[in-house]
Amino acid sequence: MKHFLLTLLFSAVFLFAQSGFSINNSGIHVPGARTLSPGDLFIMGGFEMASSNKPASIEGYIVDENGNRKQLTKSPSNTVLGYVGYGILDYLEAGLNVNVHYDGDAGGTRLKGLGFGDLGLMVKAQLPNQSLRDLFNIAAAIEFFLPTGTNEKGLRPRHIWYIHKDDLTHSYSSADYSIAGTLYLTMNIHRNLNWNNYAGVLRNLEHGENIFIWGTGFNLFPYEWVSLVLEMSGETRIRSKDILRGFMNDQLRFSPGLKVRLPKFTTLSINADLGMDLFRKRKIGRGHAITVKNKGHHYSYTVPGSPPIAASIKFSRTFDLSGRIEDYKQRMEACPKSGLSLKERKYRCAPDQDNDGIADDLDQCPDTPAEVLIDDKGCPFDNDGDGVPDYKDNCPETKQGYPVDEFGCIRDNDNDGVPNELDKCPHSNPNDEINEFGCILDTDEDGIPNALDSCPNTPAGLQVNKYGCFLDRDKDGVPDEWDKCPNSFEKEIVNMYGCPIDSDEDGVPDYRDRCENTEKGTKVDSLGCRLDFDHDGVYNEDDKCPDTPENAPVDNEGCPIDSDRDGIFDYLDNCPNTLDGTEVDMNGCPIREKQNLDKIARRIQFHKGTDKPLNSSYTAFSDVVSIMRHNKRIALEIQCSVKQGEAMVPQSLSDARATVIYDFLVGKGIKEERLKATGYGLNLPTNVRGHSKLNPVGVRLIPHNFVKE
Repeated sequence: MKHFLLTLLFSAVFLFAQSGFSINNSGIHVPGARTLSPGDLFIMGGFEMASSNKPASIEGYIVDENGNRKQLTKSPSNTVLGYVGYGILDYLEAGLNVNVHYDGDAGGTRLKGLGFGDLGLMVKAQLPNQSLRDLFNIAAAIEFFLPTGTNEKGLRPRHIWYIHKDDLTHSYSSADYSIAGTLYLTMNIHRNLNWNNYAGVLRNLEHGENIFIWGTGFNLFPYEWVSLVLEMSGETRIRSKDILRGFMNDQLRFSPGLKVRLPKFTTLSINADLGMDLFRKRKIGRGHAITVKNKGHHYSYTVPGSPPIAASIKFSRTFDLSGRIEDYKQRMEACPKSGLSLKERKYRCAPDQDNDGIADDLDQCPDTPAEVLIDDKGCPFDNDGDGVPDYKDNCPETKQGYPVDEFGCIRDNDNDGVPNELDKCPHSNPNDEINEFGCILDTDEDGIPNALDSCPNTPAGLQVNKYGCFLDRDKDGVPDEWDKCPNSFEKEIVNMYGCPIDSDEDGVPDYRDRCENTEKGTKVDSLGCRLDFDHDGVYNEDDKCPDTPENAPVDNEGCPIDSDRDGIFDYLDNCPNTLDGTEVDMNGCPIREKQNLDKIARRIQFHKGTDKPLNSSYTAFSDVVSIMRHNKRIALEIQCSVKQGEAMVPQSLSDARATVIYDFLVGKGIKEERLKATGYGLNLPTNVRGHSKLNPVGVRLIPHNFVKE
């Protein structure tokens, strides 16, 4: 078998990409849009071998009609491919492709073996008058596939359109007539880079299946001895759902390759094809379930869209059957500078009167002196394009477009480098910096020459001083013509109109504004801050009590607060924690002292350094019990502190004293949920209502409204 395959390889004269579409010297699987020239015969042949490191089926076995498994081994899957094309007319070629396939071990079945593939016939046409110098080359092709392939052989379907969902699959043939239409686009990005693309639709006529076939690839150094190729191509069913999943799981491959151009229009191509399963784990859900037939037996299994990896080697050669290339070559060797203008015998050069190597009928300067360098039109070189040939030109680097004399030099009386014919200032000094018209250069056109201009970029239309700088009397950086506030202070920050910047638009410039983010429309003082005449923290526009005494606590509307609702504002209230409903005097204190919790708290005393109350303190305790019994809706917070030096651990002693008072009240029937006892060490809190008028050290009794949970 090995000898037979080698014989096939070396006798094959065909090679083509797996998709079976038009090919040429550009690309490997993805051909260019150019067609063959008339009379050119293009032949390619080679060998492709798919990876054998995995069985042909994803499961690793095939199942016959009785449910018996046929285990598969790692076996080769090879193809000898071929293509021949012929240039019929300008921009029109025809082609034929044929292939031979071989699949190895098939689980002991007769699916193993050689077989022919379907025969493909192709006609390709490109748009007329296209050349390799054009950015785009466009062509179209139509291709017919005849079901001439071998049936009931092979394990790996060579094309997606060979797989039929509701019918048998043949690995080497579609078993159906197919027709394909394809568009080709080549972008000649650079001499060393072009980009080939094709896209087409193939239809199985009997099964009614549509396949989208596409390819794209870059060719680096396409006209050199060695070219690098990087391509991507694929075949995918046209479907209405799961489009991306189908695209990834149908045939999709990446193809890096190398092309080497050999003598006699022969090309060697070597490439690898990398399938999706090389980059991911093979799964049954990503494959295609098929059923094949052989000798009356049916076998079912799942195949991937593409082999994980394949490699191929290919040879091609172009034959010039019209003799055009050889004839042109002989003509060029005989008369290298005469083009195709041959008036006499077959390869004798045309007449050349001035013996410059350019035939007279092509020579645009037939009287050129001997030994003068000429261009391809037979004329002496004129590198500066002034109409005076280089061999006569005394000024060979004259600026293009300048009028010159018979020696190729400009006429320039003031020696400023500008010809007299173009010089609008013919009396310039030789050392002056001038413009293209020969006048002293004034880039910003302010009337001050660049050499004297200290401000060379002055905007047009502004008045300037003798140094070329715009006038700015208040020195704010804004020209007088644009300055709407011409009397700004020096170094004051201004806007584009020369006026002081007032970001919050309160009428006070930013440099004086101490309240920079005042809301628009708000009245402010001279420093840009909102007005608050009574200094109570509530701005005038929100203040309903604008004459509140200074430092008096106020609410959100600027009015004095009466926290204990006894009719005396807090700032006048000497007893800020009076119980609701208690009759008070003009100072806010209860008329009956036994209702004054602050005075009661001051009567509670302890033996120094202990938590034992003085005997006189129990009278105060009883007064507290009386208040709590008569005011069921209040709760009481007991706060205690100790004097400096009274205890080693002030916090512990203050906690103990608060607990003593708490326990006494609970023992008298006051509910625990109405009481809270807290020790504060050396300092009673300053964040309670009216703290400045309460007992500063010792005991405080702070009432709260009691809410029963």
